[in-house]
Amino acid sequence: MTSLMTPEAFASTTFDYLIAGGGTAGLVLANRLTEIPTVSVGVIEAGPDLTDDPKVTTPLYMFQMLGDTKYDWNMTSEPQEALDGLRVPQGRGKMLGGSSGINFMQFTFASRPDLDDWELLGNTGWNYDSMAPYYKKFENFQSARPEQESAGIADFVNEEAHGYGGPINASFTPFYTPIQAAWPATLANMGLALNGDPRDGVSLGGYINPMVMTRGPSRRSFAGNSYWKPFATRPNLHTVAEAVVQNIIFSSDRSGDLVATGLNFTANNQSFIANATREVIISGGTMKSPQMLELSGIGDPELLASFGIETLIDNPNVGENLQDHPQCIVPFVPNDGELTFDDAYDEERLEFWTRQYRENGTGLLAGGISNTAQLSWPQIIGPHQANRPSELVARYHSNRSAYPETLRPGLRAQLDLTARKLLDADEQAVQTSGTAGTGGPPAPGAENGLATIGGFVAHPFSRGYVHIQSARADDDLKFDPRYLSHPLDYELLKDLQLFSVNVSTTAPMSTHLRGNGTVLVPPLTELNDETVKDLINVGFITGWHVVGTCAMMPRAEGGVVDPRLRVYGTRNVRVVDASITPLHVRGNTVSLTYAIAEKAADIIKEDMNGTMGSTQAFMGGAEASKAVDRVSLMLVVVAVGLVFLA
Repeated sequence: MTSLMTPEAFASTTFDYLIAGGGTAGLVLANRLTEIPTVSVGVIEAGPDLTDDPKVTTPLYMFQMLGDTKYDWNMTSEPQEALDGLRVPQGRGKMLGGSSGINFMQFTFASRPDLDDWELLGNTGWNYDSMAPYYKKFENFQSARPEQESAGIADFVNEEAHGYGGPINASFTPFYTPIQAAWPATLANMGLALNGDPRDGVSLGGYINPMVMTRGPSRRSFAGNSYWKPFATRPNLHTVAEAVVQNIIFSSDRSGDLVATGLNFTANNQSFIANATREVIISGGTMKSPQMLELSGIGDPELLASFGIETLIDNPNVGENLQDHPQCIVPFVPNDGELTFDDAYDEERLEFWTRQYRENGTGLLAGGISNTAQLSWPQIIGPHQANRPSELVARYHSNRSAYPETLRPGLRAQLDLTARKLLDADEQAVQTSGTAGTGGPPAPGAENGLATIGGFVAHPFSRGYVHIQSARADDDLKFDPRYLSHPLDYELLKDLQLFSVNVSTTAPMSTHLRGNGTVLVPPLTELNDETVKDLINVGFITGWHVVGTCAMMPRAEGGVVDPRLRVYGTRNVRVVDASITPLHVRGNTVSLTYAIAEKAADIIKEDMNGTMGSTQAFMGGAEASKAVDRVSLMLVVVAVGLVFLA
C-alpha cells in the first residue's frame, strides 16, 4: 500500500478529522489519532515527502538546507527598524515533518516557570506538571556511549526525567570538534558549570546537549521519519503531499458558532475539496496557521476586507503576538589547523568524512550544535554591574511611561511575567553556544574556518506579527517580527555578545583560538560597548523559534484559541502547533511543539468520547440533510445540543 494518496483519491474520501499541515505537530496528531482504528484522518501537506533524503537525515547537512527552497520555505522579514533595515530570513521546513526536518537538532527544554506562566495567563490545565508526561511520551532517550560516560559528558542526566520508548530518539552525537569538546570545561572554569538536568526545568549552566538523532547510525530523528513513515500505511491514515490548503469550508448555517465541514486545497494547478465529519485541525505552524485562519474569514475585519475576504469571525488577535528568540553570534579566528565544520566544504576532506559516516555513522557529518549554556542575566555580567538588570527593567518596563497608553489586550500581563523571570538569578535569560564553523564556505578573512560564540534572548519583550498580503495561500506573507523593538531585548543581547569574549578568552576554549581568543574575523577588530551595535546590525540572525500567532489565552486578553485549542467562534476547528504558545519559553522549540501536540492529541481523544456515537455530529444544515433523513437529523441536533450543554 502506498504511503501517499493522489489529490483526486484524497478528495473522494471523507474523513473524521482533517489536518491542515503535515509538519511537526500535524504528524504527531495524525499518528496518535489513528491509533484508534475506527477513526479516519486525512493530512494535507504543502511540502514533499523527504523522509529518506540524505540532506535531511545527515546531521551536519542541516546547515546546507537553510535557504535551499527544496527544503525551506525561506521566508524573509520586513526591514527591521532596530537593525538598520536588515531583512532577516526565517527558515521553515518544506516537507512532511516540517521544521523538525531542517532544524539544528538541539534538544533543550522549557523551564518550570515558563510553562507555569501559561496557566497564569488563563489557560487552566497548561502548566509544567501537566506537560511533563508529554515531554516523556514523545522521547526515546538513548544513553551516552561508554567513552562519553567516562568523559563525564552525561553526568548531568537524570534518567527519571526522560522518556523511553517514544517515537523521537534523543542521543549524544558521537563526534565533537575540539572547540566543542572544550565548552563544558570552559564554562566550569568561569563558575558556570551545569547544576542539574535541564529536563528537570530548573537548571542553569554549560553542558554538552543531546540532539534529536538516533544513536548508532547518527541520523536525524524527526516527525517525518519517526511519527509518520513507520505508520503511513495504516488503513485509517491518509496523506496527500505537495498540496496547499486554501481555506476552511464552513457550514452554510451561520447561527451560533461556526461548524467546519472541510478544506479547499490545490494541487497540480487544480482545486479540490476535502470533507471532514468531525473536526478540522490547523497545524500549519506559527507562520501558516494564522494565514489559513485569515483566508477563511477569521481575523481583523479591516485586514480581511482589504483583500475581499468576508469576515466570519472578528478576532484581530490572529497573526499577532509573534515572538522569536533574537540571536547574534561573534566570529573568532581559530588556530591554524583547527578542525571546524567548514571542513565539509573541502572536496577532498568531504570525501573522507562521507566515507566515515557511511561506514560507521560517525565523524564530522554526524556532528552538529551539541553544546549550549542556559544562563541568567547576572551570570553574564560582571559583579560591578550587579544592579544593571533591575535598573534597566525599572527604566524600560516598570516605568509605565515606557509603554504607549494602550497596549494590545493581555500584553501587559505577559510582559510582567517576563520581567519577573529576567530579574530571577535562578531563571534563564539567555542561551549561548560555541560552534566550530558553519558547515558552509569559509567567509572572507576566515579561510581557515571560523569559530562562533553567541546565542539568543530566551524571553523576548518584543512582539511582531504575520499576516496575509492577498487572498491567495500561495502568496508571500507580511512577516514583521519587530526584532529588538523593545530596548530590554537589545540590552540583553548586547550583554550576551560582550560575554562571548569572556568565553573565548577562558581556557581551554582560548587554547583553540588565535590570540587566545582575542582575534575576531575581519572587519571586526574588537568588541566593546561602542562596536557591539555594529556587530548586532550585521551579525543578527533569528533563533528560528517563532511562536504565538494563534495564542492560547482568553479571547479578551489576546487569545485565538481556548485551553481545548478550539478557535474562538467555532465549534470544531482547533489549532495545534507552536503558534498557540502564549508566552515564549527558553530553549529550542521542537521539544515544546512535540509536547503540545501530544497533549492536544489526548485532549481531542477526550472530546471525541462525547460524540463517538455519531459521525455526523458536527455536520450542519444542508450537509447533514444529505446523509440522514429528517427524523435522524432531529436526533443529531438534540445530541449535539446535549453535548455542548454538558
